[in-house]
Amino acid sequence: MHRKTLCLIGVTCLAVSAAARATAQEPPPPPKFLQIYREEVKPGKGPAHEKVEAGWPAAFAKANWPSNYLALTSMTGPSEAWFTSGWDSLAAWEKDTKALQANKALSAELDALLEKDGELLSGGNGLLLSYREDLSNTPNVDLPRMRYFRIVTFRVRPGHDADFSNAVKIVRDAYAKAKISLPWAVYQVNAGMPGPTYMVFLPMRSLAEYDATMAVAKAIQEAQGEEGQKALNKASSDGYLTVTQNIFAYSPKMSYPSKAWVAKDPEFWTPKPAEK
Repeated sequence: MHRKTLCLIGVTCLAVSAAARATAQEPPPPPKFLQIYREEVKPGKGPAHEKVEAGWPAAFAKANWPSNYLALTSMTGPSEAWFTSGWDSLAAWEKDTKALQANKALSAELDALLEKDGELLSGGNGLLLSYREDLSNTPNVDLPRMRYFRIVTFRVRPGHDADFSNAVKIVRDAYAKAKISLPWAVYQVNAGMPGPTYMVFLPMRSLAEYDATMAVAKAIQEAQGEEGQKALNKASSDGYLTVTQNIFAYSPKMSYPSKAWVAKDPEFWTPKPAEK
C-alpha cells in the first residue's frame, strides 16, 4: 500500500470531506475521522521535497481522481509536511484505497514518485484521529480561506482523560463568557502514536489572529475565575505528560483540493508558476 494511500479519502483537517459537497453558505462541520501522514523532511531538502510532492496532485488530476487531500508544512518545530484527509467513515477510506490499488497506471506513477520522495525524508508515520464534537468550539469555519493552523498536541496521562475534557470545557466557557470568538476542533488520536493523545486545531486567516489571541489572554483568565484557574493548573500538573504547540501553513503546490474548495479562493489554491 502506498504511504499516501491513507490520505486520499477527502479534504483536510476540520471540514474537509464535507466541504467539497457543501452547497449551503454555512460552512460544513468537521469530518468524523481525520487521517494525517507526517513526513519528516531532511534539512535543506524542503524545496526539492515540494517539487517532488507536486507530482502527486498532478497525477491525481490527470486520473480525475475523486478524493482529495491538503498539505501543511511546519513553520515551527521539526521540519515536517503533513498530508491530511477527512472522511465520514472508515468504510469510505477502505473503498478508496481498494480503488487506488486497482488502478495500475496511477499506482505505477505514484510508485515512481514515492521512490524520489523517500530520498528526501528522514522518517514519517500515519495517524488516525476521531472528532470530539463535545470538546470543540464553533468549528464550522470557511477553511478554504484560511492560511494557517495552530495545532496543540496534548499527551495525557493514562486514566486522566477527564482532566483534559474538563480543562477544555473551562476554557470554552471562559471564551463564551468573555464574548470572544476562537474556533477550534478537537480530535482524539486513535492510532499511530502513544495515547491518550488529543490534537486541537485552531485555524487562522493570518498570523495577526495569533497576536489577537495572546492579547486577550488576561480577559480569558478573568473569565475563568479563581476556581477555574485552579482546576486548569491541577489538570496540567496531574493530567498531562506533554503539551506541544506548533504553527503550520497550507501548501497549495503539494495539495490536491476539490474544485469546490479551489473556487473559494482560486488565486491562492492555483498559484501561477514562477517565471524563469
